[in-house]
Amino acid sequence: MKRFLFIVLILIIGFTFAFKNNNSTTEAHDFDVDAKAMILIEADTGKVLYEENSTESLPIASMSKMMTQYLVLNSVKSGSLSWDSEYSPSEYVREMTSESAVVKLGMSNDRTYTVKELFTAMTVTSANDAAIALAEMVSGSEDAFVDLMNEQAKAFKLKKTTFYNASGLDGDYVGKSQDETNLSSAKDVSVIAQKLIDKHPEVLDFTKITNFTTTAGNQLWSTNSMLPGMPMAVGEIDGLKTGYTEMAGPCFASTGVFDGRRIISVVMGVDADGSDKTNPKFQLTEELIEQFVLNQ
Repeated sequence: MKRFLFIVLILIIGFTFAFKNNNSTTEAHDFDVDAKAMILIEADTGKVLYEENSTESLPIASMSKMMTQYLVLNSVKSGSLSWDSEYSPSEYVREMTSESAVVKLGMSNDRTYTVKELFTAMTVTSANDAAIALAEMVSGSEDAFVDLMNEQAKAFKLKKTTFYNASGLDGDYVGKSQDETNLSSAKDVSVIAQKLIDKHPEVLDFTKITNFTTTAGNQLWSTNSMLPGMPMAVGEIDGLKTGYTEMAGPCFASTGVFDGRRIISVVMGVDADGSDKTNPKFQLTEELIEQFVLNQ
């Protein structure tokens, strides 16, 4: 009987210890910046270092472009596109260019643009017209490309992700309903980032660019202020994708190598600091890295 009780006690202690360890990443922490959802993972293993509300489906804004990057790079790798393939702006892209509030490369009707320039503009400065142009180059139309995005999401086994456009703009901004806005969870976004880097590490050659000059002679700067040489640089951050819309709020998927480990973080719906909707997402990302990577 004593032996039985001893075994039961050991099992209870072991279960309690395991339960505590398994939930150590999900206990809420106090951060200087709040967000609707966040997750921090090791890219190579998928190990979750911290997560909070990571499975809720939320608008993801321009983090959507990571799936667009993945599919464009698939086409480049397969040979159906090359970096030198040229694009003439469609009527739809010209209409998008006319919207003053849309971040864009700003394409002229009388010029052509290479896949490389479009991809760079989409990645570095989050140009929405470039994302749509690339979607048209891959699939013939943005709608057909969106079907491909959702097929890929299913292949990745993402349960909280639905795409309606290639750029991440809110549905009502592109002539659709608010319900037709790209949605995903922080966990699903981290999987997209993980898959993108794993299959196409060359994407990091673009995401680490701080600025570039277009063929029209315009200098465009990265939206990622955490890159080396940028105002909020941290460690070895070399990507990945920022985002903001009215529905999504500030969002950011980051990646970098710390102590030999590639880390991916995702923060969504980050609270603004007064009128500042840009820096808080970087501040929260830095807090996550400091608490759960650098100080471990």
